[in-house]
Amino acid sequence: MKIVLRRFLISAQIGALVAIAPATSYAEDVNIFAKAFDAAILRPLSAVRLAVGITALFPTALLFTLKLPFDRDTSVYSEAADILVVEPANYLFRRPLGEDFEGG
Repeated sequence: MKIVLRRFLISAQIGALVAIAPATSYAEDVNIFAKAFDAAILRPLSAVRLAVGITALFPTALLFTLKLPFDRDTSVYSEAADILVVEPANYLFRRPLGEDFEGG
């Protein structure tokens, strides 16, 4: 008897949770899949891109430093830093989850 009562109470609780849960539309489901794909695939690839960019920035900085006596243009280094480090970091840490798939 206790088992039947326990199963009934669990079923009633699950039914109540399902009844009060907001209904999701197809667009929200697609958004959930986009967020999951972003979190599972794109973010780790972005982290690899950021690590490669940081690693590539050190030899680039050395070359720019060696070139500095001949060419006084220091904006080249900041452009390289933006391309190799800042853009991947912004893509990885500041972009909202699933933003690339919203289609807007």
